[in-house]
Amino acid sequence: MKRFFSTAAVSAWTLAVTAGAPTGDGALLFTKHCALCHGKDGKARTPVAKKLGVKDLTESKIPDAEIVKQIKEGKKGEDGKQKMPPFEGKLSDAELKLLVTVVKELRP
Repeated sequence: MKRFFSTAAVSAWTLAVTAGAPTGDGALLFTKHCALCHGKDGKARTPVAKKLGVKDLTESKIPDAEIVKQIKEGKKGEDGKQKMPPFEGKLSDAELKLLVTVVKELRP
């Protein structure tokens, strides 16, 4: 019985986190690595986004190669401090392509 409630709680949390999240193969990657700051809808309305000045991905017009570069290298603020962590070596080329697709799906 206790295990049932634990499983139900995890399932409910997963649904809450992914509600309104991007669809497609990269959705789980986006939720895991990007949504905390960019928000599940990409609009950067999270407390972390406001604190760091994270950009709204729905307004992004940068090409695929630049999206990959920013994911791999991360982003630094004008003060030189890391705003977005680099993911080079943490994500495969296939995962990077999936995230590019997700970012582009967020655009109107």
